Amino acid sequence: MKIESKIKRRTALHIITVLILPVLCIAAIICNAFIPRDAADYYCTNIFPYISAPMQSINMFFQYSLTENIIICFVPLFAIGLIVWIVILIRKLLSRGAVSYLYKSFRNLLILVLIGAISFQAMHGINYRRTHVTEALKLSEEELTFEDYCNALRWAYTGMTEARKRLGEDYNGVAHMKESFENSASYASSLVNAFSKQYEIPLSQNYVRAKPVSMSHYWSYTHIVGMYDPFLAEVNINTDYMSINEYPITLCHELCHAKGYASETDCNTLATLACCSSERADFRYAGYYEIFWNLYYVTEEIAEATGEVVPQFASTSEMEPVFRDMLASIEYWNQIDDEVERIKKMLGIDITEASDAVNDTFLKSNGESGVASYHVPDSVYVRFYLTHIEGVQDV
Repeated sequence: MKIESKIKRRTALHIITVLILPVLCIAAIICNAFIPRDAADYYCTNIFPYISAPMQSINMFFQYSLTENIIICFVPLFAIGLIVWIVILIRKLLSRGAVSYLYKSFRNLLILVLIGAISFQAMHGINYRRTHVTEALKLSEEELTFEDYCNALRWAYTGMTEARKRLGEDYNGVAHMKESFENSASYASSLVNAFSKQYEIPLSQNYVRAKPVSMSHYWSYTHIVGMYDPFLAEVNINTDYMSINEYPITLCHELCHAKGYASETDCNTLATLACCSSERADFRYAGYYEIFWNLYYVTEEIAEATGEVVPQFASTSEMEPVFRDMLASIEYWNQIDDEVERIKKMLGIDITEASDAVNDTFLKSNGESGVASYHVPDSVYVRFYLTHIEGVQDV
């Protein structure tokens, strides 16, 4: 009787485990959607820097990407593990132990999912719920005029062309970064810290070491140039073509993820404005370049609708080197697209489209507007100019 009682209790425990673990996993995956903003702000400001510090400190001692190496090793190990699991399952089926084996496998898988979900929320998921950076910047709320857009556009144009004149060029007349990847990555971490202090933005001041990815060329097929791994608290950067137009912003963007901001809009806003505040011409150039082209076409649309005239910034002689840099970047991505197209013809898979779909789904599942969230509203840059540039100059 005692044996039967133990069996019943064990069976009941197994049933409860099978029922509870999936519920806990689902709760851990979606919990960030129900966290109050004030609680998220407190967590991101006062707890996240300490939670993320241990892994960030460990990453500092490795020059190579741990994420990349784990992924490379995981694929063959997963294949081998799956084969071993199937072989054991077949043996268990023959010896009538399959039910217990499947239960243990399912339980262990759910435990791993639960641990992963909790880790993700602690290192990234909760950060989606924090107050947006535009509120921390205390931007002007006045109605924007065509003149405001023109003045902000002129500010971006002047900053961009001034910085471009200070950059070295290769034999094709294309500008390049002033220093090595390691020096630039270290500088970017200090830059976003300094910018956050200047404007009182609650960003973690932890030092984060960005890592180059050795298989960056193949990574470019996804059109992804940077990634923050929340499980390892590691920043990974695509270094196949370090376009001076976007590379400094990519560095700062991913570092902002590692320092406590999850929103793509927030990270792009912080990264772009931080680059504009840089003492290094290559970082300033990237920041002002991003703002200039963000505002240029919008200002033209406003002009067409109102009958105004946009200053002809794009047709000046100072823009010629800028266009060379732009064309070099376009040429690189055209080559990548050609390779992706060849793979699509052979395998029937469009890697870029598949990557966009996965990324879009991931962002929407965390309350973002999908891949559209990478775009910073043009009004943000105009309001920043009015509040912190023009307003300060007029004092």
